[in-house]
Amino acid sequence: MFGKGKIDIIVPKTNFAPGEKISGNVVLTLKKPVKAREVNISLIGEQTTTRGGITSTEQSKSTQRIYDFKHRLDGAKEYDKEAKYDFEIKLPQDILSRQPQMPQVSGALGQGLKIAQAITGMGVWASWYLLAKLDVPRGIDITKKVQITIG
Repeated sequence: MFGKGKIDIIVPKTNFAPGEKISGNVVLTLKKPVKAREVNISLIGEQTTTRGGITSTEQSKSTQRIYDFKHRLDGAKEYDKEAKYDFEIKLPQDILSRQPQMPQVSGALGQGLKIAQAITGMGVWASWYLLAKLDVPRGIDITKKVQITIG
C-alpha cells in the first residue's frame, strides 16, 4: 500500500443487463487519518472511436464520456483508518441507447466492412467502469477503477 492508503470496490459480478442493480462495497483503508471532501462511487461509460489507416501513425483515437453517474457515500470529514460503504446503482433500461451504434450492413458487404474494420483497427465501442474515490482537497485523490460489462 503506497501513499496515504487505498480504496477497493467489491462487486459479486462484473456483467450486468440494462435495468439491473449493481450492488457492492467500497472499502477504504488508510495509513493515517485524512481530511477529505467525500467518498463517492461513479458509474462511467466512455465511447472510443478509432479512425485512420493501416499503420498506427495514421490512426486517430478519440474518447468521449457518454454516461456519468456519481453517488456520494460519505461527506466532508477526517477519515480514519478503515471504513466500509455499501452501494447500489440501478442501471437505466435505456443505458445502451446512449452510445451511438455503427451502422449495421448485412450480407457480403456487411462481412467485408467487418473485415476492413478489423484490419484497419477502425470502429466504435463503449467501455463501462465503476470508479471509487476519496476526494482529498489540495492533495492526491485515492481512486480505484473496476471494469464492468453492460449488455
